[in-house]
Amino acid sequence: MGLRRKGREYALQMLFAMDITGYMPDQIFAGYHAIQDLSQDAFLQAQRLVEGVHERMEDIDLLLSGYAKNWKIPRMAVVDRNLLRLSIFELKYLPDIHHTAILKEALEICVDFSEDESYQFIKGILDTASRELRPNENAKRLPKTNPVNTPEEETESEPEPKPDTEQRST
Repeated sequence: MGLRRKGREYALQMLFAMDITGYMPDQIFAGYHAIQDLSQDAFLQAQRLVEGVHERMEDIDLLLSGYAKNWKIPRMAVVDRNLLRLSIFELKYLPDIHHTAILKEALEICVDFSEDESYQFIKGILDTASRELRPNENAKRLPKTNPVNTPEEETESEPEPKPDTEQRST
């Protein structure tokens, strides 16, 4: 498992702990570090992610509310809402990480840490978030189509019927 992936897992666990205890990031970092056998590099990655999510929680939750139509954030499963917060933070504030890597790892972490039903829920929200927050990256993967045919295209794609040139004798 890569450093980034391990850092994301640590970050999710820390965000989960903050969410259910109300502790601040420094309290969580100290407690988490004391009871876990951690990869120091992954821990530093997680710390960066948790601090970023915590600092921008209001903005992230506002975005999440818009993407999760008919869902109130407090009603979401704790793991799901924090995985979504983490992923939205990365999509919005860490442009050096490609959106497909963020989505792929979020869904893999979902499989490991959340309920089976959560996969489609998280996938749908993150697909929407990715299209809005990273339109240039998403445009590259969409097929190029031209919804309006030019006259030349119409002629090439739909040939005109040939007129009947034979004269009929009567």
